[in-house]
Amino acid sequence: MKFGRKLKELRIPVWSSYYIDYQELKYMLKSHLERTVDDSDEEEFVAGDAKSRHGSAEYRGAVREREMEGHAAEMKVKVRTSGIKKYGKNQPRRDIRKMSEDFFTMLEDEINLVEGFYKVTLDSLQQQLNQARLVYYNQEDFTGQLQAAKTKAMSAAAHHINHDINMLVSFVELNKVAVRKITKKYAKITQQPLKKLVLDEVANKRSFMKAEKLAHLRDESERFFTKVSKSAYRNAFMAVV
Repeated sequence: MKFGRKLKELRIPVWSSYYIDYQELKYMLKSHLERTVDDSDEEEFVAGDAKSRHGSAEYRGAVREREMEGHAAEMKVKVRTSGIKKYGKNQPRRDIRKMSEDFFTMLEDEINLVEGFYKVTLDSLQQQLNQARLVYYNQEDFTGQLQAAKTKAMSAAAHHINHDINMLVSFVELNKVAVRKITKKYAKITQQPLKKLVLDEVANKRSFMKAEKLAHLRDESERFFTKVSKSAYRNAFMAVV
């Protein structure tokens, strides 16, 4: 199965707007293959169509803020983008120089979007876990043992947090593969061995590529879920004996 189709099938529906637009980047890579234009033709196209393509003749210098709402009403992701327009299959003609310029501009936009969503979601999940632990230990200290109903509710909350953390792990892994594959395609089409250089640069500047905090959070969440689940099972057992 081709990766573009696999990405569409595996992505989490409520987060679909935050994945790297692999298909658009792939179309862009092919935009110089059918007809290569010379510099004068390219200059005429840019001058004549800049406004319709990017909303402003000064699109290169103008960086606007894009605000996107997440699946939770209180979560918002703000990223700065170049404003470059997406065309899908109907890509404008580009020579290889122009294609490369637009490709890396859009790739940076997409990576910034993933990074912004990753950080906001990670912070939200960390706060949820901290709050759940606070409630759990305060109840335990206060009552000596958790009541069965309260333990069951806390176990469900811990399961929900753990589930959302694993969703974020899946989101990160799929986007990391997308970055690697589209960079490999660029290197193959242009015959420029830039894959390792680009991936190293992204990994050094974008935390989702290593996702160290996410790995730590997942470990914390799994330990907490195990502890709460044991309490729930113990209380359920005591209730029937």
